[in-house]
Amino acid sequence: MKPANLPSSVTNTYALLDGRKLSLDGLSPRESKFLRELLRMARNEEDYFEIYAKACGPGSVALRGASSLTRALAETPLYLVARDLATRAGIHQQLILAPEYESLRVLAPTDGSTVSVTQAAEILGISRTAVHKAIKAGKIIARRIGNALLAERQSVLAYTHRPQRTRSSSRSPRQEHGTASHGAPVTAKGKS
Repeated sequence: MKPANLPSSVTNTYALLDGRKLSLDGLSPRESKFLRELLRMARNEEDYFEIYAKACGPGSVALRGASSLTRALAETPLYLVARDLATRAGIHQQLILAPEYESLRVLAPTDGSTVSVTQAAEILGISRTAVHKAIKAGKIIARRIGNALLAERQSVLAYTHRPQRTRSSSRSPRQEHGTASHGAPVTAKGKS
């Protein structure tokens, strides 16, 4: 499912999640390219944490060469749009509560008993899609708070992922150990 909350493009005017509209007329070509790259990453559903680091972390174009964020930088349209694009990716990946669900934050456990789908995938060494399938199948216990899906940590740790059997491993154990399915040893033709 592609992120529905993303703008179709980054143009001269950008609407933030909070409804404010920002003019991007003063951006350099490098800054415009940077925002387009963030939008591409979000559309391709790249990892939220990677998008956020690129958008707002050290070395980000949005920091304009500074090593840390200042109040003045935090108020620039470039930084605000970069952070907004990262936030929208986090909302889509169910890691961040959407603004309309902010009042539900008090329902989210703070004791570490739950993990995000992304964190569950990292713990298990599988994809987020595989975690969603395990949740849907009832193999991992999860609950939704607003738009965020939280998996119970103990359920994730107890889950054992069994990969699909491949064609080469579809033979019975007897066939792999040199016996036919009826128990007789497998021999070369003409030999006994």
